[in-house]
Amino acid sequence: MSRLKSDLLWIASRSPLPYAARMGTKRTASPALEAFIDKSIEQAKERGHNPAILVGMRRQYGTVDAIERLVQSGDLQSGFKRLNQLDLLDWTIESAVTKFPTEFSRNARQCAEWRLQQVQRNRKSSE
Repeated sequence: MSRLKSDLLWIASRSPLPYAARMGTKRTASPALEAFIDKSIEQAKERGHNPAILVGMRRQYGTVDAIERLVQSGDLQSGFKRLNQLDLLDWTIESAVTKFPTEFSRNARQCAEWRLQQVQRNRKSSE
């Protein structure tokens, strides 16, 4: 194996972003996922929240890679918090990841599930 190929494989195995995102290629989301995200954006706007970050990243990276980046970010996303406040947790990108698991990396699924579990725990402890 060439040194360059070896180095690229080593980098790819350690990078937190999906390989397709690092290489500048967009993975195509299923029509069902695209429709879910479109409906999510519509629901948010109807309740007064404009998910500008998601919309911009979706345009730049494509739906799947934008969601992967946002969900795997260490920061609790403002959109997630806002949709939770608006009682639209089922329309978050984290919910999209759990509803369309085959379209996302294992790490994205774990991150999404963890965030959703935290909300459920907080709701139970406040009851």
